[in-house]
Order: sequence, then structure tokens, then C-alpha cells
Amino acid sequence: MHIIEDEAFGAYIQSDLADFISLSLLISKLSPDKIPRHMVARILLEASKCEELLDAFGAPRNKYWAPVRMATAVAKAFSRVIYNMFHIYYSAKGYNLLEVEGDFISATRESLFSLLKVFVKASGHFIKVVKRMKLNKMPVPATEYRFNNTPIDGKLKANLRRKTAENPRDTAVFLATSFLNLAEECNWLDVHKKLKPGQYHSCIPDTINEVRLRHVANDFHNLQSTYDTYLSASDIAESDENLPVMRGQITVVFHLLDTVVTLVHFYERHSLSNWNTSLESSIENKKLLAIIIEYFIAFTDKYVVATQELCRNVLKSYAIQGEIEVPIPNYRGFHVRPSTLIAKIIIHYGSEVRMKLDGTIYDASLPLELFRANEELNQRKREAVTKYSLDHKLVKNDAGASYEAPLMKRILRAVFLDLLEKQKIMIYDNDYSFDDIELHMNETLAEFIKRAIVLYLAMGKIDITSGDTVCFQGDSRVLEDIKTLADSGYGEDKFGNNVVLPKSLSYLKR
Repeated sequence: MHIIEDEAFGAYIQSDLADFISLSLLISKLSPDKIPRHMVARILLEASKCEELLDAFGAPRNKYWAPVRMATAVAKAFSRVIYNMFHIYYSAKGYNLLEVEGDFISATRESLFSLLKVFVKASGHFIKVVKRMKLNKMPVPATEYRFNNTPIDGKLKANLRRKTAENPRDTAVFLATSFLNLAEECNWLDVHKKLKPGQYHSCIPDTINEVRLRHVANDFHNLQSTYDTYLSASDIAESDENLPVMRGQITVVFHLLDTVVTLVHFYERHSLSNWNTSLESSIENKKLLAIIIEYFIAFTDKYVVATQELCRNVLKSYAIQGEIEVPIPNYRGFHVRPSTLIAKIIIHYGSEVRMKLDGTIYDASLPLELFRANEELNQRKREAVTKYSLDHKLVKNDAGASYEAPLMKRILRAVFLDLLEKQKIMIYDNDYSFDDIELHMNETLAEFIKRAIVLYLAMGKIDITSGDTVCFQGDSRVLEDIKTLADSGYGEDKFGNNVVLPKSLSYLKR
């Protein structure tokens, strides 16, 4: 492949650059509020074509042509962002947007106007480069371009037959659950609340970066696509106003994320590195960061947060309710590990699930609530100790008797070993001695045995196997996973050691 001289390449490629140059010249002379959306779309097309062509010839690595290649990248980036923002601005009224802090429409208009000013400025900088490189010999007259801006002041009749969706309830539940899971993964979006303007640069790329944003944008796009495929224009979407509203929030979040990806890419690629001195930067980093954080990130976070309650209402409407009875965790009841895993299952699905124990209702999504149930469970264990003791053959007929300390301790040891053999007691600590327990005055045999076993229970040296169960009520999908967790020992063996959970619960590792 032969080498092309720099100036000779200009004559060779000028006709391919003609429309891009002409449109840039036209935009550089317009007031920002006079630039129509269709013009932005056309220059996006021309900038993309020119960028690909220049790349094919190796322009990014050529000192002479790199400024032109960079100009196409700038035009492509900002025209794409501006075109998307036109779409958001004109479509927002149809998204059934929830109320959030701040005026979203006004903020969109202001950010759009700011970027249009940048676009005008960038186009002017490019024209200076064009003149310096003598590429403006074949401009296309502005009169040859027609950019109609048809006002949208009406709607066609919605007379297409509605479709009947298959398993619409399952789809609605899936979308609501997926949104809540994504909201949990996107908690870093609240970075806009934690930083002052002078600190915005510190969150890029560690917290906010192109790769992370693109990944999340694709996830929300998948939700939008699922809705449009299975619920859009369906009977259920027509009858339940919550579903179109949920779709609107998914859509605006997707568009905000999909658009800001380009600006963050621009900031990471160009603003964080040394700007090519042959092409003047059209926007200060401070202003670019303000648009990224205060508009795109902030409003994305606000709509994600606002939509969570809506999704929970959708789950209440469509999730199938059920009830299961499962054994309490073997090791120390509802302590940290089992309580946390149960809560994570419930949060994963976003549904409300309650635990019922002796008429008391606990919010199973809160580990501290489940910890509270241990008070009742411990009382049950103490009652079980009394029952086990009184039912034992060495105690049953002499429960009210009192003996000398040595005999009482021998009976205690025999009862304890029998309960251990029958797996009514679990030992966690072998460091104990019945000789350390002093006999109280006038204490009966039954009282002494119960006090000794309860003492070791309170010290955490043993546990009582009472065989108690608890009831969980709520979303049947959540209950199924809680049942799977319970069948797996709540993630631990009888001595509290961690065990591998089934694949169906792999999301708990996140």
C-alpha cells in the first residue's frame, strides 16, 4: 500500500468531506436556538462517514490530518448527544414521568441549549482548520439543504387492534423485579449528592466511566425492549395505568444513560488527555462535568429512586402470594448469616415478605427484625429444656426432690449425655464442667438441671434442638428461594460453618 502525501490527500478526499464542511460552516453561523434537529441528524451522518474514511487512511496517526479527524469525532459526539436530547425533550411529555426534585423539562432545555452553543463553537473551530488546510474550495451552497421542522401538534387515532399478551402478569413481575435489582446495582448514581462542583472530576473514571454506564444503559434498554415486545399495546397495559408509567421511567433512564455515555467517553478520551493543540477545545472541563453530573447523572438517579415504589406496587398487584413453613436455622437461630441471606433474597425480588411466629409478624427484609425473633425462639428453647428434663426417666418421678450436690451433678451429667445422644442438644464448645455449677439452697432436681442447661445455652456453649418452624408469607417466587435456602441450612452447617449454596441462589454472592 503506497504512502499518500499530506497535501495531495486533501485534493483526493475533499469531495467526500464537502457536505461535512458545508454543514459545519452553516452551523457556525447560526444562533444555537435556530439549529433544527434534522440538521443535527444530517451532520451526525456526515461526521460518522468522514470519521470512518479518515480512519481507513490512517489520519489519527498523521500530524497533518489528525486535527480534521478529531473534528469529525467532536462533531459526531456532540451531534449524537444533541440529537438524543432533542428526542428526550420532545418525547418527555409522553413518558408519564413521575414527579422528582427539579424541573426536568427546563433542565433538559437548558442543557440542550448549552450543548448547542458548544456545537456552534466547535463547528467554527473546524472551519478555521479547514481554511488553514485549504479544504474549502468545494462548499455546498446552504440553499441546497432543506431541514423541515414539522411541529408535532396532534396524534393519529389509536385504532390498531390491541394484542393479547401471553403471561402478562409474569412479564410485569419480571420487569418490576429487574428494575429494582438494577436500582440496587446503580446506587453509585447518588454521587451527585456527595460532591461539590469543584470535586466532580474526582468521580471519573473511578465511579462514573464509559464502560459502567454503557453496561447499565444496555440493561435498561433490555427492559424497554421486553416491555415493547410483550406488553406494549396489550390489554393489561391498557387496563393498568402503572405499567405505561413504569415503561416511561425505564425509557427516560435508558435515554439519559445512553446519551451520557458519549459525553463521558469524550471527557475520558479527550479532556483527561492532552488536547490536540491544532484544534481548540470547544468546552471547558468544568462546564462539561456540570452537564454530566448535574443533569444526566442527577436526573437518572432521581427517576431510578422514584420508580422503585411504583415497581413495588406492580409486584403487589401481579405477584402470586403464598405461604411456606420452614425450620429455624440450626445454628443459633436467626443470627447474622441466615438473616442477611433471607433479606438479600427479598431485596433481590423487591417484594414484601413477612415472617410469622406465634402471631407476631416480622418484616423479613430487615435482618434486625429477624434478630428480634430470636427472643421468642430462645424462650421456646428454654421451655424445651424444661420439657426434655421433666420427661427424662431419671427426673420424671423425682422432679421435686432435693439431693446432695454430688448426686444432683451425676444425674445432670446423665441427663445431658442422653439428650446429646438423642440430638436434642448441640455442643459448640467442649470447655465446660458440671463441677463448676453450684447447687442453690432448696433447689429441686428439675430446677437444677434446667438452670444448668439454660446457663450453657446462654453462654453459647450449647444449643437446643427444639424442632420449631416459622412461617413466611408473600411473593411465591421469593418463598421458593427461601425454601431452597432453608433446605441448604441457611448457608451453614449445624456448627455454623459456611456451605456452598445451590446455583439457583448464585445471585446472593453479589
